[in-house]
Amino acid sequence: MPNSALTHQHWGVEALWQDLEPVLPGLSIEVLARVDSTNTALLERVRSDTRHPGERGGEHGTYGRRAHDMNPCLLVAEHQTHGRGRMGRSWHAQPGASLTFSLAVPMDLADWSGLSLAVGCAIAQGLEPQPAAQPRLQLKWPNDIWLDGRKLGGILIETVPAGSQRMAIIGIGLNVARQDLTPQALEGQFSTGFASLDEFEPGLDAPAVLARVARPLVLALKRFAEAGFAPWQAEYASRDLLRGHEVVAGNLEGVAQGVSAQGELLVQTADGLLPVSGGEVSVRLGS
Repeated sequence: MPNSALTHQHWGVEALWQDLEPVLPGLSIEVLARVDSTNTALLERVRSDTRHPGERGGEHGTYGRRAHDMNPCLLVAEHQTHGRGRMGRSWHAQPGASLTFSLAVPMDLADWSGLSLAVGCAIAQGLEPQPAAQPRLQLKWPNDIWLDGRKLGGILIETVPAGSQRMAIIGIGLNVARQDLTPQALEGQFSTGFASLDEFEPGLDAPAVLARVARPLVLALKRFAEAGFAPWQAEYASRDLLRGHEVVAGNLEGVAQGVSAQGELLVQTADGLLPVSGGEVSVRLGS
């Protein structure tokens, strides 16, 4: 059942749960006014559950749920104080200016390749379901969502063992309104430029954005579990920010030529067409 803490926005948790639970049985939805990191909170819960099977834990770290409950959980934070991005980067957010949430789902996959790309497609579809020939929302490999050539948000996927399966923690951060961040935060988080959803559709707030993206995200995870990234390849290509641009990916320099059916970035270099498969790889638009 849904479970919410005291918050300052109306999230429509009951309606959201009624929409999602038939697709994701056992789901709980929790909304917190403040948390360090939604991903970290869910990861710590699963790790605690795995270390102490069969025991009942206290309230610390469980946010009202049963200890050792491995059912899906959607955890939303009105204010995330120590959000994390890929490769250890910080994600700065002011209360009410962004949507930050994580979805914990048990998954048993032989190949996780391309999951962040499929998630990006789902988020973009939820916000811009019928784009023009040139979509305003684009995807920058491997985990960024851009609006009109500037970074709008990001995706952080982490996994942890959970019995015979793994629990996937899908973290999403989207800028909803303009923020007055310090120069240091702007330099670290928005070196490519800052975009927010109030530019895309004035009047959108975080609960409305969550209502649009939650179901597409859940359906995307189920589809990915069945068929991997390949069904998303064409959709990703239609929003591919890097294709045709000069890029630097680790030690590779060349022109991005889309992504493979496994979600690899394909770079045309002097040595031929080479794949970049992720990991600790930073990709940026070339000058």
